[in-house]
Amino acid sequence: MSQEPEFVPYIRRALQEAPPKVDPPTEGALRHRGLDTSKIRAMGLNESLFPPSPKIIQALQDNLGMVNRYPDAQCPVLSDIISERTGVPTDCIVWGNGSEELLKGAIDLSTSPGEGCVLPVPTFWGYKSMVAAFEADVAEVENLPDGRIDIDGVLGAIGNRTRIVFIITPNNPSGRMLDKAELEKVVAGVPENVLLCVDEAYFDFGIHAGGPNVLEVLRTRKGPWITVFTFSKAYAMAGMRIGYALCSDVRLAQSLQKTTCVFNVPVLAQYAAEAALLDTDYLDWMLDQVAQSRDQIFEGLKALGLDPIPSVCNFVSTTVPMKGRACMLAMLDKNVQINSWSDPGYENYIRITVGRPEDNVACLAALKEVLDEAA
Repeated sequence: MSQEPEFVPYIRRALQEAPPKVDPPTEGALRHRGLDTSKIRAMGLNESLFPPSPKIIQALQDNLGMVNRYPDAQCPVLSDIISERTGVPTDCIVWGNGSEELLKGAIDLSTSPGEGCVLPVPTFWGYKSMVAAFEADVAEVENLPDGRIDIDGVLGAIGNRTRIVFIITPNNPSGRMLDKAELEKVVAGVPENVLLCVDEAYFDFGIHAGGPNVLEVLRTRKGPWITVFTFSKAYAMAGMRIGYALCSDVRLAQSLQKTTCVFNVPVLAQYAAEAALLDTDYLDWMLDQVAQSRDQIFEGLKALGLDPIPSVCNFVSTTVPMKGRACMLAMLDKNVQINSWSDPGYENYIRITVGRPEDNVACLAALKEVLDEAA
């Protein structure tokens, strides 16, 4: 006989009812489970399998002696670089401990319990726990069958109590991005009294693939907007935990900053990010390598008789003729870590982070074995 959970008075009920925080199978977590991670190809968490710029490593080594000091609270050197490149004033730039802190902050500053949030799904799993914690009334809008965000559905889900609308482009886990016309439709369609927040974690890959400059379109909007970026993906700095947001106005930026901790961006991450931003040649090389490897995975999946989703990111998703989680576990037994989609209705989807050519070859070979064994 099941029993209702016992609620305690000192924890908000919404947090007690929210789903548990996901504990991703990082390299350290796998090693703690007794796995020999030196033999596992990490193609499951959209980390970069290509190394970071040597200039990033040098910056870290040069500044190790600074770890006894507090970091700059709002990264003024980095803000100057971003402002010069984007034209966004420095007082409209907010820095975060990865992009997730800033996305959470956007909900925090805009949404009171019971007020509305519109979220396209499937998307980054972190959103589920964030909106649950803030007791938001979430309108989830199913993506189109080809993996693209349903713009008409998103706009149609906006109600009188909606306070924030999320758009994720390019989107994870589909890898699809919005084109300029779709962005313009969103910008024009979201009411001026509703915050539009764009998650651009995979921004660099989208631009490299010929996608639109989201910021240019956002600047035509009369209502408020925030767009959020991270160094985790294209800069190969997932372990540094640094991201930033560009805001439509100073008041919005100040409110977003109030949702963060004072010293939220580690001091070494700031030096690493400066080196990353200045090494544009390495970023170009990285984006070229990812694009070539993405094509290798995409064509390899088609050769296995699968129907992968066209992606512009550092990963490719596809359906498989078995449960995605079972496929993921079987692949881990063959020393290749991939991921499965967690959303209901997508139980047969897997996602593969693209790697170096040799990683991709090993992954495709292991997947063929898994599919043959399951047939």
